[in-house]
Amino acid sequence: MTIKYWKGLAAVALITFGMSSAQGAFGMSSGQDDDWQARRLEGSWMFQVSLQDCNSGTPIGAPFLSLLTFARGGTVTETTSNPAFVPPTVRGPGHGIWKHDEHRTYEATTTAFITVNGVLARTQTITQSIELEGEDSLKTTSASVKFFSPTGTLLMTGCAVATAKRIEF
Repeated sequence: MTIKYWKGLAAVALITFGMSSAQGAFGMSSGQDDDWQARRLEGSWMFQVSLQDCNSGTPIGAPFLSLLTFARGGTVTETTSNPAFVPPTVRGPGHGIWKHDEHRTYEATTTAFITVNGVLARTQTITQSIELEGEDSLKTTSASVKFFSPTGTLLMTGCAVATAKRIEF
């Protein structure tokens, strides 16, 4: 009787262990896929940015370049060559966060200081939707741009679109 009891207990333990291992493997697989999708954006990207009228989509000015680096863990840093920021107006680098939304889509938000003669004049916050086209290129991204006073009052809004290529070092 005790041998049957132990064999039955061992069988139940094996079945339970097998089910929990399978659940863990499936859960891990799903998590790994999400992590892999998120990591696809990691690295440095050269963006070609075009400002546009938010209502009509008409381009405003010539395109310019911006460099964005998406780090593991969800932080992003960026800098721009936008010709609108010429001394004595200086735009510092943007700092922010990014996240993976769905299959090939991401969101990023950065904020940068804009100074005039070394004094904080406003901040610029850019919120963008990003869609990967391939491993090394992005489809056109859309962005909203907001300028705030040092006290947080909204001063102006704008829109932009961009394409990008991954930078390989």
